[in-house]
Amino acid sequence: MPEVGVHPKRVLSPSEQKSLATTAAASAIINDETHKWESKTARLKALRLAKEAEEQAEIAARPPAAPKAKKTTRAAAKAK
Repeated sequence: MPEVGVHPKRVLSPSEQKSLATTAAASAIINDETHKWESKTARLKALRLAKEAEEQAEIAARPPAAPKAKKTTRAAAKAK
């Protein structure tokens, strides 16, 4: 007589085994693609932030532009 609370291991049918193998393979592929996507996103974000910081440093290093003088038209100059 089997002990109370002990259940024999369930034997999987061939179709269930195939289904589990397919699910495991699909999960591995999806996880690999997700890892590649996250790595690429992190790399591109780091490059973008570095580029933005470099651009801000260039803007800060440039002297301020001299204000442009207003152009007067000949008609306005003659009217004075």
